[in-house]
Amino acid sequence: MKLFTRQGSEFTGTASISEKGRPFQTVAVNCDRCHVVNGVRVWLMGIENGRPFSRTGFSCWTCGNTGVRRYVEERLYTEAELATVNKSAATRAARKAEADRIAFEQAEAARIAKDADFRAANADIIAKLAGFDGDFWTGFRESFLQRAIAPTERQVALVEGEVAKRSQNASSAFVGVLGCRQRLALTIERIVVLESQFYGTNYITIGRTGDGDVVTYKGRTNIGDKGEIVTVEAMIKEHTVYNGVNQTIIQRPKLV
Repeated sequence: MKLFTRQGSEFTGTASISEKGRPFQTVAVNCDRCHVVNGVRVWLMGIENGRPFSRTGFSCWTCGNTGVRRYVEERLYTEAELATVNKSAATRAARKAEADRIAFEQAEAARIAKDADFRAANADIIAKLAGFDGDFWTGFRESFLQRAIAPTERQVALVEGEVAKRSQNASSAFVGVLGCRQRLALTIERIVVLESQFYGTNYITIGRTGDGDVVTYKGRTNIGDKGEIVTVEAMIKEHTVYNGVNQTIIQRPKLV
């Protein structure tokens, strides 16, 4: 009578018989903690460049340097038994696959419903974020939608501040006449300090007039701190557009 392993290969040796009268074979499980290195079996420290290595020379305490971790008994089957076992395994696999499919569809439906509820509850802030360009706001928007957590007060304030800022920027107009000096009352919004070993300290100062027009200065004069309202007399150097915002570039400012 032909016997087969669970994997379907034909068994050619002499089978043992269990107490229940079932045929089996004894299989050695190789030790995974040692290896023959340079003709000597030693405990492995690891794999280096795809090859096992050991710098200790220790014998393997897992298998006693036999190379066999343990022995296990593997059931052998007749052709009919193997067919029955395979059929049962296929049935179980099909049931599990169907259960997994149903569970996945239910989880996906719940996720979609949750996302729809989140988007409906936060439609206003999502619509505002959709109108913001730039790497920061792209990352902010993607993170906000992915996490699907109600916005904090700080996040709401940040978005509303950006809306107000962009609204102001959209109405920004050029100031003064090119080449002429003009007195300007500015609220300082941003200052970038540039330190250089060769050129000393330079300032990039961005301010806004009372009408919301953007004025930019780059040079060595510190005309004020962030949030401060200052009055300067300066030369109107250039009218330019940066990121869609009309800006007036000034030079040689003097505090009044």
